[in-house]
Amino acid sequence: MPDEIKLRGYHNCDDVQLFWRTIVDNNLDIPIDGCLGFSIERQRRNSAGDWGNSEILRNRVGFSNQPEDTGEGLPGSRSKPSNIWPFQRYDWTDHGANSGQIVRYRVVALRPPNVGEVGTDPLEAIVASPWTDEISVNADCGDGISAYFNRGTVMSQYVSRIARANNWSAIEIKENIRELEEPLRRFLSGELRVELLRLLDEVIDNPELSFYAALYELEDEELIGRLKLLRSRAHIVLANGSVKNGDGNEDARNDLKGANVDVYDRLLGSKGLGHNKFAIVVRKQPKTALKVWTGSTNWAATGLCTQINNGILIEDLAIARHYLNQWDNLAAAGSEFPPALVNANGQSPVGTANIDIWFTRLRKPPQNEPAADIVALKELVNGAQEMILYVMFQPGGEPLATILAKGNNSDVVVKGVVSTVMGTTEEQFTLNGVDIESREYRTALIQPEGIGMDFSAWVKEVTRYEFISMPNHPGIGHAITHSKMIVIDPFSDDCKVITGSHNFSKSASVGNDENFVVITGNKSLAEAYAVACLATYTHYRWRAYVKEKTEADESIWDHLSPDPAWQNDCLSDAVKKTLSLWCR
Repeated sequence: MPDEIKLRGYHNCDDVQLFWRTIVDNNLDIPIDGCLGFSIERQRRNSAGDWGNSEILRNRVGFSNQPEDTGEGLPGSRSKPSNIWPFQRYDWTDHGANSGQIVRYRVVALRPPNVGEVGTDPLEAIVASPWTDEISVNADCGDGISAYFNRGTVMSQYVSRIARANNWSAIEIKENIRELEEPLRRFLSGELRVELLRLLDEVIDNPELSFYAALYELEDEELIGRLKLLRSRAHIVLANGSVKNGDGNEDARNDLKGANVDVYDRLLGSKGLGHNKFAIVVRKQPKTALKVWTGSTNWAATGLCTQINNGILIEDLAIARHYLNQWDNLAAAGSEFPPALVNANGQSPVGTANIDIWFTRLRKPPQNEPAADIVALKELVNGAQEMILYVMFQPGGEPLATILAKGNNSDVVVKGVVSTVMGTTEEQFTLNGVDIESREYRTALIQPEGIGMDFSAWVKEVTRYEFISMPNHPGIGHAITHSKMIVIDPFSDDCKVITGSHNFSKSASVGNDENFVVITGNKSLAEAYAVACLATYTHYRWRAYVKEKTEADESIWDHLSPDPAWQNDCLSDAVKKTLSLWCR
């Protein structure tokens, strides 16, 4: 039988994730004789509705491990079309498909050219996949739900080359993304910032609407400027941020009050965190909550640009009403956690048939027992049948320990990134040797790291140490991955997406103002969040590998193999398992 390639594509508002499988003699995931890798072709639908010319995606890794000389002592920023430098793998994230476009793809297996040289001349096609169905790159997930993500990977080649060209230190990257017209700010903040501004502009342009928000951090000048334009139509419950002995939002608070914005102070100090970041669009007469924005994004330049973050817009009157009720509870609570607020939170979860909302703080459970929200999260995790993907900031012991146990003790594929594993300071647990001091990257969890040196075609990136702010060390911030998102069985009719402000920890359950949603059965939403989780995992998994090899004084993979045997090495049991799920 002739060789075949099966290809599947998935998307969110900004990226397309591709997976492909080889079929040889009707057998899946078998090496193709003589194959040196794969090229990827992309077509975009033009304004006339026709498919444009095929674009061959480029690869930045060649057959030679000698980078070009830039004349500046830097590794070269080189690339070639993937029909010359092919992809020696079975998946790829395309960051070049932009929001609002309709695209499709095909993958071609390649062998050495009959005439020419490998690495210099186009390779010869063996077999091509069919074109995928058209993929509309947008945030719309149906059922009135849209999902948005930024591009906050400061530890990346793109950012590092810009920083090197501008002679910016890590802290100077942070300062420059505050400039509203800075191109790097626009790039890193991505579709998330665009949608948040669009939401505010919708209210600004319609005097029949008002805007309610409960915010933890507020210091981005662009967002503050929009709130000031709303004047008394903006109603903001504003916490004190992470500053316990003062007000981290003092400047923004004074600025808003000076513009006649309706501000409610929620200055909790050491009592807990007013950690929400949700907003509701409300029709004034009759007063009706129309839509709600929630997720992980703080209203700061760092939240928009230097952390991995997400936002979700839910246009559902019942869900928006629940959030507006919570806003009322917070506004009435002032700078305390009165029984009325905690009792109202105790009614969680509230919502609709397929959306559960949890609000905290909750009552403290009996000693050594988890709070009700953590119990519910563990039950969701234990119900996973095929896959769990996650990105977190500083989670507690649960449900993270249950997620990892699920990956180690079942056939469920588990992959995720945690900005910082908190050790045993909050809840007693062990993560198979993964803690703040010792990292085992072969588990289902990695902590983000940057490339710490120039080598081959890669330039030195911001490292974890340079990023993390510590006493007497002004880094970029505390959060590398700030999203709080878990995706369970994204291809199932019972798929689940969990996201919000909640850090999946005991303190989030019983110490802070928080919220998270559990959305069941929306496959498009699960796809969008799965693509975001996997792209984050893939990005930092490579950097974890580089760090691991460097510390072991072992060679680092840095060029393509001219031997078709690369396929045998790549098609591990774990890769085959992943392919069987993503490319059915």
